[in-house]
Amino acid sequence: MIEKRPDVALIGFGMNDWRKGVSKEDYTKNISYIIDSFEEIGTRVILITINPDYQGMQAGTSEIIDKYNDAIRAVALEKGIRIADVNSMWKKEIKPIQMGLSDEIYPNNKGYDIYCKSLLRIVPRRNTTVLWQYNGNPCECNNRCPYCHDHPKTGHHFFGTVEQWREGFKKSFRNQHITFYISFGEPMIGKNFYEVIEMIGSEPNWELMMTSNVSQPLDRLVETRLAREGRLNVNTSFHPTETTIEEFLKKVIFLRDHGIESPVIYVMYPPFFERFKNDFMIFSKHNFIIHVRRYEGHYKGKNYPYAYTDEERQFIAHYSDDATIKYLLNNKLNFGELTYSGMYYIIVDNVGNIGWNSDYFPFYSIDRCRFGNILQNNICLLTEPIPYPGHTCYGTIDGVANALELNYRELEGNHLLSYMRQGGVYHDIEGKVFYKNMNTDFNDKGIRLEYGFPSRNLNDKYHKIRYIGTKRLLRNVKTRYFHRLYHRLLNSEYGWMLKL
Repeated sequence: MIEKRPDVALIGFGMNDWRKGVSKEDYTKNISYIIDSFEEIGTRVILITINPDYQGMQAGTSEIIDKYNDAIRAVALEKGIRIADVNSMWKKEIKPIQMGLSDEIYPNNKGYDIYCKSLLRIVPRRNTTVLWQYNGNPCECNNRCPYCHDHPKTGHHFFGTVEQWREGFKKSFRNQHITFYISFGEPMIGKNFYEVIEMIGSEPNWELMMTSNVSQPLDRLVETRLAREGRLNVNTSFHPTETTIEEFLKKVIFLRDHGIESPVIYVMYPPFFERFKNDFMIFSKHNFIIHVRRYEGHYKGKNYPYAYTDEERQFIAHYSDDATIKYLLNNKLNFGELTYSGMYYIIVDNVGNIGWNSDYFPFYSIDRCRFGNILQNNICLLTEPIPYPGHTCYGTIDGVANALELNYRELEGNHLLSYMRQGGVYHDIEGKVFYKNMNTDFNDKGIRLEYGFPSRNLNDKYHKIRYIGTKRLLRNVKTRYFHRLYHRLLNSEYGWMLKL
């Protein structure tokens, strides 16, 4: 097997080892040796836990199998590799557990379905996205956009040394593929920006994605190792209050000329509606993909995105991909839904704390360090998707893409382009930008239900009840009410109490 140099190796054995008298210690050494042998030739290794056995009504499941599985999980944590936790999924989804067995130890079709389901959640996903607040949050930003709803972004808060961070990430993830995503404030003006760029570029399995207003000189950026090797992805934010479209266009064309295709992020701030069509035509003339983002915040006493009129929602939707409309523009609630957040998508603050994602990472709470700390080398990510704990709607495209119900393929390269492509916005065979929903009729009741548009009248509500069901609709209304109430309190003078 080694001489064939496979891309992926699945290691799943142990059911018979304990029967033959192999101690847990020797079993652990054997697995470690196999892992090291494959990793030496660059093969991605995945461990598989042992399925439960059944020894009859009195004996039940052999306890030694649980001990062997604990050893597998410990080795995976030590080696920084992924696990297909068949045993855990089996116990959750097959009750009683013997219903998945054809005899005392071998799976039947139902048991093999668990193996397939577990492996399909692990094998196709090689990447971990690390949303890294490398310079802190809030942090320095050279723009003062009126629609930025975060705290004032000032100061540089990089902690430790670049070498400490490199060692911390390397020990935590070993040979795993990582996409570092930096977007807080303006990343390029951080004091340690180019040191961080060099650190990421030094590891062949690491790449960088960043969101920038591209106001800084770009000559040095395009000469970095990351850029030369195609491992640098840039999302460019166009801020009409801070620059002209002509100056901005020069920057994104410069990046394109150096092999970096950058989508243009455009926040749909209410005063921008009048100028958007003209801006859109200019960017489209140069075949740049525009990613429209909902505005979150207050404008003239109204709370957005809830305050968008139906006409404004439809306008935005015509330029949007499917998932952006449903999950971001129309605020699909995600509480309790299965997610890969905490498994393939995490957030790391500037002192190394690891949490769920940017939508659920409050200060002064256990969730800020839910999965350990990079610099302390005690990372412990999830081994299987679990229900999302937050009472918020998704706020980022990576958060949306990690929802199991969406069933998106793993985001690759520039995650924003990959995400939009799967939702119907992409460059066609001629290089022109195609928008799937440009001519979609968002007045059609079936389409409105599919994309989660708010009800406009009793007729819309009737169709929701008919297709969704009264019980589920009332639950959604109740959840949305408490969601809005939560955010009103969060923005009030008592908001600090909700963060405790």
